[in-house]
Amino acid sequence: MADKIPHELVGTFLLLLLLQPFVVKSRIVKFESPPDWRRSIGSPDDISLPTFHSDGNHKLYSRRWDHFPLTYGFLSGIEMPFGVDPQDIYFAIGESFKEWEAAVPNFNFQRISPGEDSDIKINFTTLDYTNYGLGIYPPGGMLLLDIDHTNGSDPAGDVEVDMQSGALHEIGHTLGLQHTDDPTSVMYPILVVGTIKRKLTRQDIDNIRALYDYSSPTIELAKSI
Repeated sequence: MADKIPHELVGTFLLLLLLQPFVVKSRIVKFESPPDWRRSIGSPDDISLPTFHSDGNHKLYSRRWDHFPLTYGFLSGIEMPFGVDPQDIYFAIGESFKEWEAAVPNFNFQRISPGEDSDIKINFTTLDYTNYGLGIYPPGGMLLLDIDHTNGSDPAGDVEVDMQSGALHEIGHTLGLQHTDDPTSVMYPILVVGTIKRKLTRQDIDNIRALYDYSSPTIELAKSI
């Protein structure tokens, strides 16, 4: 019996060596629509994509904010991600709100303090390894991001999520949007860890404008007399 134990240990060790590259490579983040807000980080083979409705109603949500401007703020005593300059965090989150405001200027987002008094309250917290963050639909107004796998501007490709990219997606939920089935869209439910997606696509813009009945202002040129 004693002679078998080392062989079994060697066999287990070799098996782990074979499996390790498969587990580590190509991690992705899966964004799930609230209230099932869990984020799953794993290999592509571990992820099953959600089923989308053919009528396209998955793109919008029935709730939206009924007042403007909208305010956002960080909760009092918030703990920031380790090794990230707080100013980088404020900038990244602010830029994410500006991106949505560029699509619908009526939002006119304003950062206030304390965050407890804001429409959209921001916090970082430690979630388990399979979760990333949470964006609550109106009028819930909560933006919660994972503190352990978040980076301000230069995410590590194997473990970290670009904060601005993740926040941009979750803010979309706090404004009332659900997921899209366009892989280029900010509101697409999957993001490759370490990648950057900080710009709204035409679909993202059209969806948020449709939800808030907003059309870009146009200027009519005066006709020649």
